[in-house]
Parts: sequence; structure tokens; C-alpha cells
Amino acid sequence: MDVRMSSGVSVADDEWPRFREHSTLDAAVREAVRELQISSEMAYMCALGAITTACHGRIDLEMPPGYQTPTSLMLLTIADSGERKTATQDYFFSRIHELDNSARRADESAANDYRIKLQIWHTKKRQLEREYNKFTSKDKTIAQIALTTLEEHLKSEPKLERSGAFLYEDTTPQALVQMLDSHNPYGCLLTSEANSIFNGKALGELDKLNTLWDGGTVNIGRITRGNINLEGARLTLSIMAQPSVISRFMAKRGEEARGTGFLARFLVAKPRSMAGNRISKTNQKQEKIRHQQFNNKIENCIQSSTKTNRQVLRFSEPAVDFWHKCEEQLEEEMRENGLHQFSKDHASKLLENASRLSANLHAFERDRDEDIEIELATLEFCWKFARICSKHFLKHLAGEPQLVTDTESLVQHLIKNFPLRVYRQESYDSNQNQSVSMPEQPPPYLENGERYTFSLSDIKQKGPSKLRGIAGNDRLEAALSLLTKLGHLKRERNRYTFKETILLKSEPEMKNGEAITIKSLPLFKEQEYWRPKRQTGLLDNSGYYFIKSNR
Repeated sequence: MDVRMSSGVSVADDEWPRFREHSTLDAAVREAVRELQISSEMAYMCALGAITTACHGRIDLEMPPGYQTPTSLMLLTIADSGERKTATQDYFFSRIHELDNSARRADESAANDYRIKLQIWHTKKRQLEREYNKFTSKDKTIAQIALTTLEEHLKSEPKLERSGAFLYEDTTPQALVQMLDSHNPYGCLLTSEANSIFNGKALGELDKLNTLWDGGTVNIGRITRGNINLEGARLTLSIMAQPSVISRFMAKRGEEARGTGFLARFLVAKPRSMAGNRISKTNQKQEKIRHQQFNNKIENCIQSSTKTNRQVLRFSEPAVDFWHKCEEQLEEEMRENGLHQFSKDHASKLLENASRLSANLHAFERDRDEDIEIELATLEFCWKFARICSKHFLKHLAGEPQLVTDTESLVQHLIKNFPLRVYRQESYDSNQNQSVSMPEQPPPYLENGERYTFSLSDIKQKGPSKLRGIAGNDRLEAALSLLTKLGHLKRERNRYTFKETILLKSEPEMKNGEAITIKSLPLFKEQEYWRPKRQTGLLDNSGYYFIKSNR
């Protein structure tokens, strides 16, 4: 099943979608792309991070099954140095930075007032303690009055007001929880160069970040200052990092991050490179009207978050129908041989991410706060956007499943046993055991793949070390099964025949390059099924797959 946009564009299309014309989001993105000369996908990722930061504190979302969910997101943009990550983030987060800086200045003033009030309070406390101690042994009545006065004073100890700051860059999860508890509970972890996060301690306790994404309660026990029970907080991650940083993190912590479900919660984009393709601009002082409009809406959303309880949004009826179709598609893709057979953790979060995105976008773009229904077009845009992010997740963050690694090792071992590779047009007499009455040969652009016949004991004795012995038996069987489903392996009694091209006379159960990719084999789309003609001019009933050559 292929869920399509209302415009008829398939979600399989690699082109990043654009939100509707005349929307504040699309206008600001187009202006940023033009003025900063950045890719539209990087602009959208950053803009959506700003929108989510502004809206996740004022809304929750009712999902079609009936439960409520937060709308906070984890957004990761992977881009090399020179792609103007910082400039893009400054463009879309400028008003957010202003509001956060204003809150921090107010915090400094409040902290000074607090210190003065606390000093006065301590002075009076010492005075009341002296009075109580003075009359304890002399006049019990006066001592009791002094004690009551002291008790009342102790209850009036000044408290530092909750801070309004909500932006964080380099911090640990535990410190982040503490700041969300004492600061604005609706925060954003923001950075355009996430080296310190991915290489530091900020991801040392991934479970806390997972709980915040889920909207759960985070508990931290502290000896000196009491326990923290952070409930109802919202945290959005809008981070950018260079590919080398992500690669190092995946090598060191990738398995852990994937196992805990942390990575599965991310929407990931690796925008196309713009460095080296920009043109010189003479007028750099154009008034950024769309930027101002975007900022004004951001500020309105943030200010609304502090005035009212969170509003619950829901989908319109057409959007609910579309949502269920997307859910069915994901279920199908998580089955055996499906696109997400090896990434069920990621697929299980994908529709919720798209739904959260649509809720934030609706809250940002709507004209009236009373409009609580998310329309179909908004969900369609967010679904397609999330689907393309999913492709980037699988390519740049998911890592290769063990089954694919084992199969790749087995294929490389088998290829080493091929005869000297000389691509040639072999006759069907010698290679395919066809009748001599079929003289037609494949066209020149089709090349016949090599083949190799072996027994199971050959692999167990001389094959890849991890696939040998009792310990590797299950992994070997799984690799052989995958090659069979791809159509490159056929078993006849106790012998196996392996071929570079597909051995079947029909399409294989799985296609290389779709759900999974074995790099040492030609992709399914790089092969062509060809049938020879009989001398009568009719197509023969049997045909074969060939590699399409570039020659």
C-alpha cells in the first residue's frame, strides 16, 4: 500500500515537500533559502524546531486511538561545516533567543532581590531565636509567644521565583531535569554544533530524555536538596551536527542509543550540500519581512503558553481516515520482508512524530485559538516530511542489521570463489541449458552474472568465521535464507547454487535495494529480465535476469 498526497505525489518521492503557499512557515523558509542561500530542507528542520519550541507548552494532541500525547519533538540535522547551520538557527530562533535572554536578565534581577530578602529574613530569624532563648528559662509564657512568632517566621522564608529561561545548549540530562524543575518547564535543547552533546555527558542518561519525550514523570533523588519529581514538562531537541560527530557517536554509543529507543524518537535530515554552489549577492540589507512575521507568531505562541492550560488538539474526520491508512502502511512495512523489518523501533514512532509535527504546525498557523481541529492537508504534509526523514534515519543513523552484515560477508566469500571475471555474452546452450533451437542472444547491454555451486559444509569449514560452528549456525541459516528470498540462491538437495543475478524466472520475494541492501550484489533495479524468442518469433516461456551494463 502506498499512501499518497492529495496532489498525487507518492511518499516514495525523494523531493522534500513544501507547506501551503501563503503560510507563515513556507514564506519564512523561502525567504531564508533566498537570503542565506541554504537548502530548503535545512530551513524547514530549523523552522519546525522553533515552532515546536514555541507551541509544545500550550498544546497536547489527542491521537485517533483516543490517548493524549505531548507535541515535543527531537530534530537532528546532519550537515558539514560551511553549510551555514548557525546562520540558519539564528534566523529562525532569533526571537526565541531574545525572549530567553530577557528571562535570564529578569532572573538576575529577581536573584538580587531574593538575596536581599533572604538576608533580612535570616537577620530577623536570629533575632527571634535570641528572644526565645532569653525567656526559655525565665518566663515560659513569653517563651511560648516567642516560639510561635519564630515558627511563623520560618514559614515565611523567601523563595526564589521560577525562572522563565528555557533554552539550553551544553548540559547533562540530570542537570537539564533540575533546570526544567526550577526554570520554565517547557524547554529546548538547542545547538548548531552538537559536538559537546554527542561527545559529552548530555546523552549519558538517555532514559531521562526518553521520558521527557514521552511526557512522563522524571524522578531524581538528591541527598542535600530533596527529590525532584518533574511532571508535565516538555522538552524539544533541535540540534545540528557534522557527519563525523554522528559517526563517532554511533561507533561508541550507537548500539546503546538504539537499544533504549532514543534514536528512534528522532526526525533526521541530512540536507543536500550548498557549499560551493552559492552565488555572490550585492544587496545584503534587504528587509526580512517574512522573518519578522515568523518571529511575531513565535512570540505570540510562547506568551500564550504561560497564560493558559494546555489545549488539546484533535484531527478532522478526513485527517483521521488518512491517519489510519498511514498506520496500516507502517504495520505492513514492519512485517517480514517489509521496509521496516529491521527498524520497528523507528517505525513505531514515525506516525506519532508526524502527528505531533502537524499539531504544532496547526497551532502556529491558525488564526483563532478556538480552532482545535488539524486539517487533512497539514497532516499530509507532515507525513510526507516524516517519511523522507525516515529515509535519512535509515541511511545515516540506523546502522546495519546483523543479518545484513552476515549476508554481506557470505556474499563476499562466495564471490571470491567465482572464476576469473570476464563479462561476456554466453550462449544459452552452455550457460542456461537451453535448446539449440533458440539462437537469439541477449542484447549487448545485458551481462550475464557469475555463479558458484557449494555445499553447506564448504561454508562451515572455509566460510566467514562468524558463520562457522555451532555458535554461527543460526546466523548462517538466516543469511542463506535472506539470499534465497532475494533470488540469488537456490538449493537442490544438498547443494546450493549462488549467482550474481537473480536465479528465478519471476520477481523475488525481496528486492535488493528496497527493504534491505546487499552492496556486493547488483540492485534489483540494476537487473533486467529478458526472454529469448523462438524461431517462430514468439517469446520463449522461460527467461533470465541479466545485469544492465553501462557500456
